[in-house]
Amino acid sequence: MNESPSQSGAFIAKLGAWLQLAQFIGLAGTVKGMMAAFDSLKTTGGGDPEVLSGAIGEVLISSAVGIAISFIGVLLVLFSITACRYRAVWMFWFLCLYGGLITFSYFLPFGLFFLIFALMKKDEFLRPQAPAMAA
Repeated sequence: MNESPSQSGAFIAKLGAWLQLAQFIGLAGTVKGMMAAFDSLKTTGGGDPEVLSGAIGEVLISSAVGIAISFIGVLLVLFSITACRYRAVWMFWFLCLYGGLITFSYFLPFGLFFLIFALMKKDEFLRPQAPAMAA
């Protein structure tokens, strides 16, 4: 099965976009872990640091895993739009929206790059694509 560069770029772009959900899963784990940490503080009165440190460890693990998976997704999106030159209308809007959102997070350089790239290449993203010819 031969895949064209645009097909592989589409797959990489979609996978990268879906991996961005890991941030929210990590955030949910962080909230759950912090609730457990405060719960242990409430029940033990702050007297058992071992219980508290276990809950905080859970928070750090879920945050780190969510950020790591999301970072892989950011790199995949970056690869698809630069090396694979993937262009689609949905990707333009994804880059604008997601770039704007992550500009206010720890992925600031990527957010700015996504926003600037999408706006500079707007015509390429929004130009109607010619249908693929069957060989």
